[in-house]
Amino acid sequence: MQTQVPGIMPEAVNFMRQVERDRIIEGVYPISSMPRLNEVLSDNKGFATVKLEFGYSVGFASLKGKVSAALTVECQRCLQPMEIEVAGSFKFALVHSDDDVDLLPQEFEPFIVIDDEQSLLEIVEDELLLDIPMVTVHEKACSDFMKKQEAVIKADKEASHPFAALKALKGSNKQ
Repeated sequence: MQTQVPGIMPEAVNFMRQVERDRIIEGVYPISSMPRLNEVLSDNKGFATVKLEFGYSVGFASLKGKVSAALTVECQRCLQPMEIEVAGSFKFALVHSDDDVDLLPQEFEPFIVIDDEQSLLEIVEDELLLDIPMVTVHEKACSDFMKKQEAVIKADKEASHPFAALKALKGSNKQ
């Protein structure tokens, strides 16, 4: 197996040639180089870490990949920037036509190879977009409204506890 030294990854490669070489490519892409991803981010600083493995799997040319990144998105509650960690993986069978798709085992997603070179950057960007949660919010209350809501919910929960009346009686007996 031939491995490329980690660094900035090439934007596009010949997938079938990489499969023939049984190649592993590891490296990074600047987040700023992904225009569709940048549309949903609050900040485009940082890098996506990528590991791609080309080869054969169950008789099919394949591309297995793992991507991860720390992304800055907008909290849907307070509308302030927040950082999230996203990570994903994929397993493509490299096919040349729609007819080949029906032959694939379920473990593969089909990737139709059209030209000599395909964009690695677009695949990484797609995977990161798929890995962003639909709704991004801080784990803890991040706005005054949410802090007040949490206090109300906590008070309601304590009041509805089955022994709340006994606790109140016990507290009044001590006086």
